[in-house]
Amino acid sequence: MTQRFTRKNYFIDRGAQGRFIAGFTAASLAGGIVAVFGFRYFAGRKLESTLYAMRLPDVPMTHLLLQEMLITTALTAVFVLLLFWLTSGKVFARIDGPLRRMAGALRTITGGDLHSEVRLRENDEFQEFAADVESMVRQMNGRLSAVRLQAEKISVLCSSPEAAEEQTALQVRELIRAMRKEMQVFTV
Repeated sequence: MTQRFTRKNYFIDRGAQGRFIAGFTAASLAGGIVAVFGFRYFAGRKLESTLYAMRLPDVPMTHLLLQEMLITTALTAVFVLLLFWLTSGKVFARIDGPLRRMAGALRTITGGDLHSEVRLRENDEFQEFAADVESMVRQMNGRLSAVRLQAEKISVLCSSPEAAEEQTALQVRELIRAMRKEMQVFTV
């Protein structure tokens, strides 16, 4: 009898997605605002200096504010990249810490310590995943304890001098059947 597991989407946390989208939207909006006000500032300075100059510059009208536009674009790009870097760093830190703690706990469990716990802070991401790992470890621990108990009973039966051989063999077969039932969950 094998147990069917349902697939879960652990990494689709609506709150985390919302914060991620909000952060990048805010950074993009701030970049747009910086671009508009930056261009207004640089273009205003250029137009003001052109209006009060004795002579108009000898450039086509389409190139009059080209330098100011390029400066504004470069400054805006640096500003937006900096905001994106800060936002992505914050999102990464929110995900990286819990994943590192989970990986450490899983290494401990893989090493054979089935009493280890996956400890995450209250507001960390992946709480549901950690709870499922905890449940899996408890179930494995319970099954292995049942197998260990059956093995101890077999050992006691085999070392008992007063038990009849036929009765002992029957009891050992029953205990082995119970052990196999517990072990069916594990596929090797």
